[in-house]
Amino acid sequence: MSAVSPIQIPSRLPLLLTHEGVLLPGSTIRTSVDTARNLQLVRSRLLKGTSLQSTILGVIPNTPDPASDAQDLPPLHRIGTAALAVQVVGSNWPKPHYTLLITGLCRFQIVQVLKEKPYPVAEVEQLDRLEEFPNTCKTREELGELSEQFYRYAVQLVEMLDMSVPAVAKLRRLLDSLPREALPDILTSIIRTSNKEKLQILDAVSLEERFKMTIPLLVRQIEGLKLLQKTRKPKQDDDKRVIAIRPIRRITHIPGALEDEDEDEDNDDIVMLEKKIRTSSMPEQAHKVCVKEIKR
Repeated sequence: MSAVSPIQIPSRLPLLLTHEGVLLPGSTIRTSVDTARNLQLVRSRLLKGTSLQSTILGVIPNTPDPASDAQDLPPLHRIGTAALAVQVVGSNWPKPHYTLLITGLCRFQIVQVLKEKPYPVAEVEQLDRLEEFPNTCKTREELGELSEQFYRYAVQLVEMLDMSVPAVAKLRRLLDSLPREALPDILTSIIRTSNKEKLQILDAVSLEERFKMTIPLLVRQIEGLKLLQKTRKPKQDDDKRVIAIRPIRRITHIPGALEDEDEDEDNDDIVMLEKKIRTSSMPEQAHKVCVKEIKR
């Protein structure tokens, strides 16, 4: 293995089939397990295993696990993510299921499926060695330019966020401390992207291809933040302007503002009714009753 990819995964991995999300190397997600083969994988491998190797599994995206183990496996997505099961939480309500906290380690490709029951196991090929910078100077320079362009956009995006938030400050530090080749996966998992876009990044085993695909995602996020900042600022100014031109009486009676308006409308109606009574030619006794009711 190369120094760029020090992680050595087993050549055979149990496969966890998922269809709701995409786990990228370097990211961490929670996933729910409640189907037959996935449950068997957790019970037989994760809960009974005693070695670190027993906590490593292959996460296959875009592949739903059949509800029953009597059903055949669907076609498997060929590229997956080797993952470390960090936490397993089980529950029997409303039906038996587990929630896994898993962290992506590296990509792999399925060579062949060795068995399907009680859970699928496959022979895999680790793809990290394909992510090295090639030896030719020209290609290395091209990737260097892509890497620098990606880094500039990443820094610009992070610095548009609130740096007082600890997670944002930590991400800013990670941009300088992590290897550049790890950043496309990590940034894609953080920014607003669809599962389809994450799947495309996962399938991009070439580092050059990943840089090229991730840069437009960063630019889109930056432009979205710029537009959001533009729309928020006028709104705040409008709020200040509206507050400034409100009558003082309304500001000092905010708790009962709605009630004050209702009372004003009621008072206007009473005044009009009193005028009509005074100008009417009703009998004196009826006039007294009307005035009494209005006062009440």
